[in-house]
Amino acid sequence: MTTFRELGLSEPICEALAHLGYERPTPIQEQAIPLLLEGRDVIGQAQTGTGKTAAFGLPLIEYVDPEMDEVQALVLTPTRELCIQVTQALRAYGERKGVEVVAVFGGAPIHAQISQLNKGAHVVVGTVGRVMDLISRHALLLTDARYVVLDEADEMLDLGFFEDVEKILARCPAGRQTALFSATMPPEIKRLAEQQMWDPQTIKVKAKQLTIDTVDQFFIEVPEREKVDALANALRVEKPEQAIIFARTKVGTDRLARELSKRGLRVKALHGDMSQGQRDGVMIAFKGERLRLLVATDVAARGLDISGVTHVFNFDPPNSPDVYVHRIGRTGRVGRSGRAITLITPKQREELRAIERHANTEIRPWRAEEAAAARDGGEARRRTEREEAAERERREVRRRRHTKPRGEATGPRVKLLVGAGRAQGLEPADVIGAIVENTGLEGEDVANVRMLERFTVVEVPKRRAEEVVEKVSGQHVGGIELQLEVARR
Repeated sequence: MTTFRELGLSEPICEALAHLGYERPTPIQEQAIPLLLEGRDVIGQAQTGTGKTAAFGLPLIEYVDPEMDEVQALVLTPTRELCIQVTQALRAYGERKGVEVVAVFGGAPIHAQISQLNKGAHVVVGTVGRVMDLISRHALLLTDARYVVLDEADEMLDLGFFEDVEKILARCPAGRQTALFSATMPPEIKRLAEQQMWDPQTIKVKAKQLTIDTVDQFFIEVPEREKVDALANALRVEKPEQAIIFARTKVGTDRLARELSKRGLRVKALHGDMSQGQRDGVMIAFKGERLRLLVATDVAARGLDISGVTHVFNFDPPNSPDVYVHRIGRTGRVGRSGRAITLITPKQREELRAIERHANTEIRPWRAEEAAAARDGGEARRRTEREEAAERERREVRRRRHTKPRGEATGPRVKLLVGAGRAQGLEPADVIGAIVENTGLEGEDVANVRMLERFTVVEVPKRRAEEVVEKVSGQHVGGIELQLEVARR
């Protein structure tokens, strides 16, 4: 069995991976990392969930020299959500090496991002439009960016970004190393690769190599009018640590979240009609494990790549077998098992059989008694995993000495009091979303949210505290007017 050390990664990065719980490379990591470490251009055809961020991110961190102040690497992403996700991963990989990673994306104040760039960035992760804007303002120079990644290139193509991508690449050194990752390879992407890459090596990870084999799959057949009650019952029996519930439409997502809430389940919706601040708040709360149940559309869930998801529920069956494989691939990650449950009406039996044939898998009837037994065994296993992780963390804390400060997220912090809490129906995602949307802080800058009965405590960077109080006080979230103040001893 191949290890990360055998792929040629340095000891600090291997230690970081061990700390993050990475046990062994995925197929795309095993193939891409050695090639990228050799300096080769790579085309990776892979979907979300195959480990592609680490496949290009670990060699990127190895490449960067923290003693040089210039931007040495650029990662282009199609969406803000993916930009944030990739940034968080690269920061985790490069923490021990002292690599500075800055995220730049639309929907946030550009002057704050320019300020971050001026403080120094070794790696820039950005959406295409914001990178173009920063280049035009002469705030981002790419003359030393000799490692460039195009992540989810087919989605960039769908969004009409390819002309700008070519302009950005023209600003980077001609002798750069380029990695391109895409789920599909339409002719336009092949043309871009021919024009912009040098003798690229192609790696393909097919859908069957996703984590579907580690997912136990079930279906529940009920009349349409009974689907919500059947889902609520399954959620209570399964007791997922974290679950994504897929609905087909934005309106259906909101409606399902309301219906589940009426049945006493704490859920949040995620879809494209929400404001960017609301979406950030929900995603950050889910990634931080402060939110257990998430109802989402397929498009909105693209930015979610979370190893802790134990269950996927298909309230609305997917409209194609490929989408089914993609959905359930969001659980059963990092060597763990997962569970996927699809609700169908009697008329949808044939659709389910088509999925089984296409994915070469078996989807069995769901039974409450069997689910309860599996849950009890899973809880015992996860308890052991948590205890082992806690012991690794204790050892790491004893071993760790000093870490290099990085940005606002690691500087001095202060507590703020929010004059509403559980009694008013406020949730952590609401507070985080309001702060992110109104101040330009990144989600990771907002930490340690504690919900009490009548007020909430939240920590923010000390130098931005008064600004947060001023800009967020008076804002309304779900009919609740927020009033903030700095907590005084």
